[in-house]
Amino acid sequence: ATSVERGWVLLPDGGPSLGDRLEGPALVDALGEALPAYGRLQLDLAPRTHELLELGVSDMRPESMPSRFDEAVEAVRAYVERRDGDDSERSRLQEVVAMRDTVERWCGQLAASGVPASLDHNDLHAWNILGSGSDVRFYDWGDGVVAQPFASMLALGWVPMEDSERERLRDAYLGPFGDLAPHAELVDTLELACRVGKVARALTWHRSISELEPGEVEERWLSGASESLFSLLEDSWLGRA
Repeated sequence: ATSVERGWVLLPDGGPSLGDRLEGPALVDALGEALPAYGRLQLDLAPRTHELLELGVSDMRPESMPSRFDEAVEAVRAYVERRDGDDSERSRLQEVVAMRDTVERWCGQLAASGVPASLDHNDLHAWNILGSGSDVRFYDWGDGVVAQPFASMLALGWVPMEDSERERLRDAYLGPFGDLAPHAELVDTLELACRVGKVARALTWHRSISELEPGEVEERWLSGASESLFSLLEDSWLGRA
């Protein structure tokens, strides 16, 4: 069932998510099974990106991201000015602005990587995955975009785990893409995709809260766009998902 006026959709009960059912090594194991299935889904959809764009899915492909970066900067600038942000926020924003050439270079590298654009869930974490094994399902696609597919791994930062476990999941996810490039090259591409993906996350946050005023929602949600964009300054490719 749907409610067009409210923008609601009613779906069958898919049961508890992986994040609700599991924790620790069991959760890592389950994600290790789910992520290759997600990667295969992205490969299947790659030839149909123009259909997705025609349906209205946001265009966050590498060639679009320099202008998207400019959009995100202006959105965050307006947020900082609206709430009369402190000097620290203004300073961080200027540091991000100074990264534009770097971001544009990353986008060029991604466009030339040989990994085709596809659907990026853009919020893929353990609480958005249902089922397990051959019956795994991915839901809550409201933030989905057409992008360099590896940016999906940015949300691994939501799940507490050791670096070695995170690398194991990264490698499991990359398995289906093994015919496109050597593994080390895929790893480098994934790290770049996740860095650029922070811009897409900033715009997703902005879309969610742009019509809200301070006091209508918790500050931690209002600051989502700025914190996502500022995470470009971090050394980690994960940063703030």
